[in-house]
Amino acid sequence: MEVESMSLAAPVSAAVSSSANDDTPAHSLQRLAPGSVPRPPTKPLYTFLLWLVALLSGLMPLLYLGLIVGLASLGYHYYADWAPRERFNLFVALAWIMPGFAMGVMILFMLKPLFAPRAQAPDAVALSPDDDMQFTGAVQALSQAIGIRPPHQIRLSHQANAWVQFSPGLAGLVGGHKTLTIGLPLVAGMSARQLVGVLAHEFGHFAQQGGMRAAVLIHGVNRWLESRAYHPDAWDERLRRWAADENNGGYAQLTCAFTLWCLWLTRMLMRGLFQVSFRMSQRLSQEMEFDADRYEAIVVGSDGFADTALRLRALALSLHEVDQLNRKIWREGKLVGDLPATVGLRLAQWTDDDWRRVAEQLDADDETRYWDSHPADQARIANAQALRAAGLFRDERPASTLFADFPALCRRVTEHFYRGLELEFGPRNLVDGAQLLGLGRLPEPLARVWDAYTNGMVGVCPLLDPAEGSRLPASAFDWQGCVDELRRLGPDASGLWQRLERRREKAGQLSLWVALIDLQVDFLMPDGSLPDGARLREDHAACVADDTPDRKLAARILAVSARRLQHGIAALDESAHNDAQARLGVLQQLHDVWPRLQRVFNEGRVCLWLHGGMRGDDASLRQHVSRLGARYREQTLQLLADLDGIQLRDGPSLGQHLRARCGRLSSAGGDDIQFIQVTSPLEDAFLELYQSTLAELAATAHAAEQRHGIRPIRLLKRAV
Repeated sequence: MEVESMSLAAPVSAAVSSSANDDTPAHSLQRLAPGSVPRPPTKPLYTFLLWLVALLSGLMPLLYLGLIVGLASLGYHYYADWAPRERFNLFVALAWIMPGFAMGVMILFMLKPLFAPRAQAPDAVALSPDDDMQFTGAVQALSQAIGIRPPHQIRLSHQANAWVQFSPGLAGLVGGHKTLTIGLPLVAGMSARQLVGVLAHEFGHFAQQGGMRAAVLIHGVNRWLESRAYHPDAWDERLRRWAADENNGGYAQLTCAFTLWCLWLTRMLMRGLFQVSFRMSQRLSQEMEFDADRYEAIVVGSDGFADTALRLRALALSLHEVDQLNRKIWREGKLVGDLPATVGLRLAQWTDDDWRRVAEQLDADDETRYWDSHPADQARIANAQALRAAGLFRDERPASTLFADFPALCRRVTEHFYRGLELEFGPRNLVDGAQLLGLGRLPEPLARVWDAYTNGMVGVCPLLDPAEGSRLPASAFDWQGCVDELRRLGPDASGLWQRLERRREKAGQLSLWVALIDLQVDFLMPDGSLPDGARLREDHAACVADDTPDRKLAARILAVSARRLQHGIAALDESAHNDAQARLGVLQQLHDVWPRLQRVFNEGRVCLWLHGGMRGDDASLRQHVSRLGARYREQTLQLLADLDGIQLRDGPSLGQHLRARCGRLSSAGGDDIQFIQVTSPLEDAFLELYQSTLAELAATAHAAEQRHGIRPIRLLKRAV
């Protein structure tokens, strides 16, 4: 997948002159004159402080090495001068073994971060001039206009971000070779002006020349100190297990405990070094951001800075939404075929309320704390607008027009991302963005009718029971009375279904903790406290209770809604009535089978949680998880077989419908845990079927109400 990259330093004058008549954003950018972007005035004091902090930060690893050398020297002098040399006995043996073991382990653990390889982020897709001469020429022209050497490589990523960094090794830090990485979701959701502004900001960092090298050194030291101080690894965990294992004997436990205490002291020292280095550098980092923002404002204009900041936040949220949906659909063996384009499509679906929420978040970001690495967005916007720069490039066409073949690049980046995750995919299981974004949603025409019919008063869980419409008190309402009663309950129902969904999620989490307590497994709560078994059981019982005010209100709304449906169906002609009655029967069967499905699904989730947190040496928990997994498989297979007896309208049986949503079912084999994972779409598939069946019935009833003059819940149309 990786394309060999080439240096972008070749002159572009020929490309510009030969394409002077082309009216594209890329060619407009290529016409920027070298050095046309004025540099902000140099701040000698700022440059001096930056290098001073870099020097002090560089001393931190030297201090760490000095500690290792001092510890090794202490061990040498202990065995050379202080170790007992009397007649051999148990005390002498321990005096020779225990200090050497403790110091040896400490030195080994302290040397580990110096040599252990870091986790490498997957490479992005390289873009050479041969791949897209139009865009690479534009990037070169922009960098020359700012007054820096063009990037040695351009890489394309699936992230909603862009950055420039020195290439790895001496070629970067000494030779100045840079790598520009562009997240294609930015391209999919931005205008050419906004994207060029982001690139100008990143190039502006490197216009600071030596200051950027100092910043790279500072940030590298800070990352290393932070990883050493705050992130224990498998070695640390193994040492803790040795200290806790009574089978190792008291002396071995004591030695391990002493070593852990020494390592804790070392970690405290590293935290202190990190905090000192971090606090020295953050204020200077803020100034670097202000300086880079000036380049963005000069290139694309001060008046567009706030819009770009808002767009960056929106794209990050859209990418998160798309990523969550993609994870969800992968459980069915499918993936979206074009990740960046889907992010852009999701952003295009945003409502005014979505944009208003993000704008409020942007407005609220108005306080820069001393230790923040970046200034507050409002401070950055004010800094850019104070320049009142008109801008050299103000093309508002889509950023995708900067590229010769943007869709092809999107597909390459998406497939490269999936290969990096070792996911199996092909043309048969790749879906388009519209299909992904429609996951779990009603089709737009049906959604509008559903909203008009229910006015948002009916959710998904708990399920509507059609039989409740024939029981008192709901059965006492006439047709218009049902609608009037729902209108009366409307104010109390505000936020009802969101609260019930949160309670359902909380019940799932509590069920895991209760299961751990039943198994006598030691664990800590998310806040670090010990679990209170009685309190957790009480909270779980409250979450699943049917007599809470919210559950009682939901039950009344659903019962009246069921009665309303009955009135609507009764008013249909014979053919439509029989069809609606059949669908109502399916809805009743879905309601009746739901408690059984929910119980099985909850057991599967608990089993997965237990398996995910299980230690390899916990034999009793492993056996319990194995029993849970086997029981889940048995119950699920029996459940699907029973659901084969429920025939869906104009389609397969319910069991067949649910199996079809588990796209990787055949890959589970005899692995019970894998079986739980591949059948995880069953719950969503069932609830989506219930929702669509109910919405189709509601659409039929809504049409009947309009024909018979029944006043709806919402008497006045919402203002547009």
